[in-house]
Amino acid sequence: MKEDYQFKGCWIKGPDRDYGQEDSLYYQDQRNTVVLKQFSIRDRKQTYLYIATLGYSIIYINGQRITEDELNLVWTQFQKCVYYDVYDVTQFLRIGQNEICIELGNGMYNPSPLKLFGKYNLRERLKEIGEPRVICDFIQDENVILSSDESWQMKEGHFLFNNLYLGERVDLHELDSYIKPVCIDQTKRVMQLNTIPPVRKKQTVEPKQYISTEEGLVVDFGEMISGFIDIEFHAQDNTHVILQYSEKFENNQMNYHTCLAGSVGEQIQEITIPGGPGAPDMGIQKDEIIACDGRNSYTNTFTYHSFRYVLLQGLKKRDIKNLSAIYVHTNLKQIGRIVTDNAILNELYDTAIRTKLNNVHSIFEDCARERLGYGGDMVTLATSNLYTFDLAEFYKKIIRDFRYEQTQNGGIPETAPYMGIQSNGTGEGEGPLLWQFVYPYLTYKHYQYYGDKKVLEEEYPYLYKQMQYLLNYDLDKLVHCCLGDHGSMLIAGQFRKPTPDKLFLGYCTILFFLKYNILIAQIINEDISQYQKTYDELKLHMIHQFQNKDGTFGEGTQTGFAFAVALQLTSPQLLCQKFVEKIEQDQGIFNSGIFGMALTYEVLNLYGYNEIIERWLLQESDIGYLAMLKSGNRTLSELFVGQQLSLNHAMFASYQQWYYQGLAGIQICEDAVGFNKIKLSPYFSKQINRFECTIETNQGIITSSWQRNQGDIIWKIKVPSDIQYQILLKQPYQKVYQDNQIIIYTKG
Repeated sequence: MKEDYQFKGCWIKGPDRDYGQEDSLYYQDQRNTVVLKQFSIRDRKQTYLYIATLGYSIIYINGQRITEDELNLVWTQFQKCVYYDVYDVTQFLRIGQNEICIELGNGMYNPSPLKLFGKYNLRERLKEIGEPRVICDFIQDENVILSSDESWQMKEGHFLFNNLYLGERVDLHELDSYIKPVCIDQTKRVMQLNTIPPVRKKQTVEPKQYISTEEGLVVDFGEMISGFIDIEFHAQDNTHVILQYSEKFENNQMNYHTCLAGSVGEQIQEITIPGGPGAPDMGIQKDEIIACDGRNSYTNTFTYHSFRYVLLQGLKKRDIKNLSAIYVHTNLKQIGRIVTDNAILNELYDTAIRTKLNNVHSIFEDCARERLGYGGDMVTLATSNLYTFDLAEFYKKIIRDFRYEQTQNGGIPETAPYMGIQSNGTGEGEGPLLWQFVYPYLTYKHYQYYGDKKVLEEEYPYLYKQMQYLLNYDLDKLVHCCLGDHGSMLIAGQFRKPTPDKLFLGYCTILFFLKYNILIAQIINEDISQYQKTYDELKLHMIHQFQNKDGTFGEGTQTGFAFAVALQLTSPQLLCQKFVEKIEQDQGIFNSGIFGMALTYEVLNLYGYNEIIERWLLQESDIGYLAMLKSGNRTLSELFVGQQLSLNHAMFASYQQWYYQGLAGIQICEDAVGFNKIKLSPYFSKQINRFECTIETNQGIITSSWQRNQGDIIWKIKVPSDIQYQILLKQPYQKVYQDNQIIIYTKG
């Protein structure tokens, strides 16, 4: 497997299509392209297929699908990088005549002209789009025995329409397609070996109930799924079977509003969000099957859906022979595991994992409605994600995604790949401050957890460019390039309303930028004097401008407290005590947005207020996590309050970090290199009698488990020898060593 492989073949594709004025004909029948080649081999030696696609692809050799990978376009800024895969295909070959057949789908390379939110047309906004194409080489004994070139042929496939957001239209009849030569694309692209985990099919879910409605037969799968539908049915020839997907069902009707693609068709203040010329009136996730006479089978191929409910039209229940839903997501390795004897805490933990995985398909997405990689969401979920999943390669890819989109000035976009959204950004193509913060933050976190100094060295010139750009910006203007604490329930889903302590957060974010750039620069021996001087001056300025007479900061919101404590603007212990008083005034409800919420879990744990966190997680009012769980969806909603919002959104899943930092007491030190330094300080919850945690790190497996025994706590710890650790318990304890582990005895 070669990481710097130079392809001998060229890009091949179908003909360019005329989608008409403003691409309005995109939505009409346009069969997908299948490229194929017959070839002969003399020896059945070990053979590797090096392949890259722009668009999705399914690869067959001699009629056998060679990989279980799904939705296998690694989306990035394609003008900067295209990722290739390598497969050992020896088992699929035979001596003599062979055939390779590659079915192509659109993916994010040939997006629809649907105007997300009524204004963002991906065909206009993405840096490169086009008809799906593929490049490949077969290699035996390091010799290329076959390449994609003009000798390949193409034909039409079964898909009349395929779009990642809107779904598929497929004709299951046998095709007698006319075979003709492929089209050639001689473009030279920067190619890089794909090292992130593939998207794979995972758990299968059977229907929980069928509901007859005036619209048709509704299937309830009993939980929220991001993935495929898999159906077998009997039908008469040319029956059109339509499947429409939703996250919500009420009043015996499908409610599509939480998952409309780009919110197209949503009504906001009596205005219906348009999708543009030729687009459907509503961006419903929808598949259409043109059936053959007799038994038919269909599984999604070039799209995935977020759904609990499916409306089936064109079929009776007796026609359905098999029906299931399949979770489909990037196959992230889970490295952190938690088990307790508290069913509710277990359910909350599992719900966070399920919601996160539902929204990861080669990027960390926000939800099915958008499917975009927002930097802000990644910042707030970084700690909980890093404790839970192996993200060493995935985060390197995401860090590069943001760097690829850096503007000439040095700014970073709100989403990567960049597709036009730049709310309150610092300039064209640039996002608001807390979303731009993803670049230095993830870069440092990657080093802290995985110890890869090379990533810091590679990214530093671009981080320096970003930091210089921000430092040269007029400070009074820069602090207003801020969306603030997005998602706070204090503004009840009103996205245009100023978020809590917005101006204060603008200043805080610049201080965070300086802090992490100082940390990175120190590690690679770069001069930090300018950053340190600016940091010290800005901190004093903030104290002078924002500190109140009672020692609090800004507007005195929970968000403001969380940021002030995290940055230690004054005594963090005293500030944290006042923070807790504020939470108690708010009836124990955490009302920060996504950034303040993540910092709240961090600082309350750090200063010993774990019981406050636990009360919030387990409180049973109409606002909170337990209220989300009552739906039975087994996923988190986008917001705690508000209407028509995603019911499958992970941005408030940051509480998961508390299971590791609080209950397990495993707190990675800020100056750790590859998880080599930790503090151990568990919270022995009175809601739990038995607790177990394991985390696989670069240094080995850490375990922290404890249980109650007649009023005592027995805490067992295993720490790899290469990890420095410090045990911090407020109460007296007895420590013994037994079977390569530490056993702590203390009072509960």
